[in-house]
Formats: sequence, C-alpha cells, structure tokens
Amino acid sequence: MRSRGAIGIDIGTESVKAVALEMMAGEALPRVIGAGASISKGVRRGVIIAPEELAASIKEAIGALRKSAAINRGDVHLGLGGVGLVCQRSKGLVAVSRADGEITKEDSGRAILASETNLSHLQNKEILHRVPVVYRVDNEVATYDPVGLSGVKLEAEVLFITAFSQNLKNALNAFEGADVEIEEVSAAPLAAAEAVLEKREKEAGVMLLDLGASTTSIILFEEGTLYSLDVLPFGSSHITHDIAMGLRITLEEAEKIKINYGSVEPAAVFLKKPVSRQGASDLVYGNYSRRKLSEIIEARLSDIFELVEKHLKKVERTNLLPSGIVLTGGGANLPGIENFVKECLKLHVKVAEPNNLGGFKEKVNNPAWSVAVGAALLGLKKQSSLSPLLRGRTGPLFKWLRAFLP
Repeated sequence: MRSRGAIGIDIGTESVKAVALEMMAGEALPRVIGAGASISKGVRRGVIIAPEELAASIKEAIGALRKSAAINRGDVHLGLGGVGLVCQRSKGLVAVSRADGEITKEDSGRAILASETNLSHLQNKEILHRVPVVYRVDNEVATYDPVGLSGVKLEAEVLFITAFSQNLKNALNAFEGADVEIEEVSAAPLAAAEAVLEKREKEAGVMLLDLGASTTSIILFEEGTLYSLDVLPFGSSHITHDIAMGLRITLEEAEKIKINYGSVEPAAVFLKKPVSRQGASDLVYGNYSRRKLSEIIEARLSDIFELVEKHLKKVERTNLLPSGIVLTGGGANLPGIENFVKECLKLHVKVAEPNNLGGFKEKVNNPAWSVAVGAALLGLKKQSSLSPLLRGRTGPLFKWLRAFLP
C-alpha cells in the first residue's frame, strides 16, 4: 500500500530536473518512481530572469516525468539555488515564561523569533530556513534541546538561510505559469546534502561542494547540524567559455570537447580522433592539444577552489573537516577532479551521487541529480508535528506569506 509521495524539482541554468519518490509501507528506502528533465530557459547564472520562459521548461520537465512513470500524486518541493542564497548567524534572548523556571517548547520558539529580530541586511530577502545551532541557559549551560531544563533566561543561536525576494517571487510565478503548486521551497545546497551526505559525515564535520553550471554551492556541517553556507558565482559553464576562447571555437564545440575529452589529469586525456569544426564553407579538422585543454580547465578550477579555501579560512575550518569534502553536481563528473581538489585543499575528497534509494534508482544515478532528489527526500521527511515557524515555506503559511513578497 502506498503511503507518501513527493516530487523534487531542481531549477538549473542549463536544465530543469524533476524526480518523483515514494515511500512504501514496510520498506526502509524511498523508491524512485520516475524522473524527467528539460532544457532550462529564463535562467541566467542561477537567477530566474524570465518566469514565463521558465514555466515552459517546468511544464516540459514535469511532462517527461509523467511519461517515465504513472504518477498520480505527490507534493512538489523545489530546491532553490543561485548566488542570492546567504547564511547568517543571530542570537536571541528571552525570559523563561514559567514561574518554576522550567523551559518549554514555546520558550525555545520565542528565543528563535527573538534571534530573527536581531538579523541585519534583510532588505529584499526572504528567510527560507531557521536552524537552531545551540541554546544557552543562564549563559552557562549549552544544549541542543533546552526543553525540560530550568533557568531564568534562554538564549538561542540560530542560522538563517535567506534568498533574494525577487528570485523567490519569480520562481513562484514560473510554477504558477506552469500550473504546478509548490508545497515547500528549500535551499538547494540543503537539498543536495540530504541526497548525498551520511549522518556520520555531518557529525564529524564535512563540506559539500555542488558544482553546478553557473554556480558552486558550499555547505558545511559539524556535530550533525548546519555550520555555514555560501554560493560562488562560478561553475562548469565558465570552463566551457574558457575552452571556447582558448581554442577559438564555438561554445557548442567547447561543450562537446569538455564532455568528451575534458580532464584535470593530462595523462588521462587522449584525443583519439580529430574534433570537427564547421567552417564558413567547408568542414575543418584540427587536433587540439590535450595539455592546452587541461591547462584551461585547471586554471578555472583553481580560481573556484581558491575561493572555496577562502571560505574555509573565513569560518575557521581549514584542515578541520574529518570527513573531508564531498563533490556533487554536474561538474563533479569531470575526470580527475577528486585528486585535483585533494591537492588544492589538502583534504580527503570523494564524488557522490544520490544514495540509499530503491526503485528505478538508475534514473538518478548521477551527481547532477542531487538537488532534485534531495528536495523530494526533504518532502518525504517533513514532519507534520514540526512548527511551521521553524520549517521552510509550506502549506497554507507559504501561501499567506507569498502575498507579502515585493
């Protein structure tokens, strides 16, 4: 008997991906029951600029999903990315409400709301997630769950993930144009983490790098909870542009060369046959140097991982991640990237794709599907008892909040 179903959608610069998962009664793993994708339109560098064009891409992806499997139901969950995603820390202090000093769930909720009022730089931004990091009772006892403890004052330190209001509004308009109702919006890096990271990795300390087409998302976990998040405005499409300029070829040719021959291990690249170029009047053949190709790719990746290293220094976690770095996203398919990142950042590195799935899991057996799968997993995981103030945007509250977006 079917129990729950969820559809996860990832809006990327190059493609829109949709995957349907389902939990069956008595089974431990969610089943992949369908997947579909389309060419993304109306998105530039991870930002939605033309909702009406994106709506057509969403319709196409959902249509491909429905063709791949008989899907009659399932809440839709979006993994929203882009450079507008920002993570901020804030603290809130409240007095314990009960006369006997026992801390209640309402007290912890008020402390979180108090921390929200102390946030800065919220203009033109919307809060997607509120993640309590630690609570302090009377500035002495630190705990992850203060309910049941006794004290006079309760302080909450909370991580807030925000997105640009306009980008969120454009996403909602695009889904409305596609006649698709969204149940919940989650930050794309959190969704990817849900799909590929293991609990023990989050506990020990880990960084997930999602190498997308136009952006690279950074998300760190420590002691099982979110530690930091950032989005860099560079991705694998920038490598394509560099190849096109370096080899003086078209973007289409550069993308084919990157996919078929690209590597950051020069010895692994062999141009076994010439790559054709369509000239103005005839077909021209040319053998492109494997060393030149690798140099171009490595130069751009070095720039990206230099920024990643700066983030690690900023949050004081350089060489302090026992579980190392996990790579995902379409850019993680580049041959040799594990060793390259290991040399750049001096940490253990592995490439990961969505795991712990049943059903037609081969449909999403690729790092590029991490956000879509993770968004669906977050939908399945959502607990009805969780306070809507602490969740992402969901249900009636989501619809009510939408009216206040600029």
